[in-house]
Amino acid sequence: SQVPVVVIGNIVLGGTGKTPVVTNLVTALRAAGFSPGIVSRGYGRSGRTGTRAVTPYSDPVEVGDEPVMLAAQCGVPLIVGARRRDAVHRVIHDHSVDVVVCDDGLQHEGLGRDLSICVFSATQGIGNGQVLPFGPLREPLDVVNDYDAVVVRHTDDAEAALVHMGVSIQQPVFQSLNGSLAVYRSDQPDTRWPLTHFSGQTFQAVAGIANPKVFFDGLQDAGLLITEHVFADHHAYTEDDVALLGEPLITTEKDAVKLVHLSPSPIWVVALETEQAALNAWVIAQLQQWSTA
Repeated sequence: SQVPVVVIGNIVLGGTGKTPVVTNLVTALRAAGFSPGIVSRGYGRSGRTGTRAVTPYSDPVEVGDEPVMLAAQCGVPLIVGARRRDAVHRVIHDHSVDVVVCDDGLQHEGLGRDLSICVFSATQGIGNGQVLPFGPLREPLDVVNDYDAVVVRHTDDAEAALVHMGVSIQQPVFQSLNGSLAVYRSDQPDTRWPLTHFSGQTFQAVAGIANPKVFFDGLQDAGLLITEHVFADHHAYTEDDVALLGEPLITTEKDAVKLVHLSPSPIWVVALETEQAALNAWVIAQLQQWSTA
């Protein structure tokens, strides 16, 4: 296709935090005048065959929780499909997009890509540096040199974090930091408060994500008094789950898309702001070069 594809993925199992990188990049692309579309596998979804269009109102059980969250946050066309190439073709065919951002897919054979970006987490690291089943790596560390850029989350010194992990690369390296945490009520998403506004208040804190400790620590650092409820990543919540949790609930945006329909009362949702201006500027420059080549 004549539409460039940017793949953002990782080689370490678990939550390196690539989805916030996708959200922030897509927002920056829109601000720069691009018309991006997003493609995702839709991990954990029940409808595993074919491709599906996703809106903020799609059923997370059918299309996956992260795609519904991305659709709500980014406001751009989004297609899920186990065969990423089919999903890319569909988003280009069905919509007037001029760039496709693929959430995950570095290991996906047959997916044409013009830019590939590998995400690491400074807090998670690379474990023992071994490939599955002996360690947490999807592929050997030296493949990072096949990608166009590396992003390190949760640090303001990406190069030092990579040295600490024992990762040496020649490609451009960028950092992606969690910025301020804002809170909104599920029935009033446009009204946001700083997390510290709720210091001293008691909440039932729910997280079904790869790294719940980061979420809980952020709440406690802001002074919230929380009872922690940990579920598996991509957990499909039930009414029974919600009945046992109590109120008021506070949760992540990824969990909120599944909980909001089950909770009799509005829930509090923590929105994560990401700061990665240098990465966004680099991607935009690459795309602008590509379009004039």
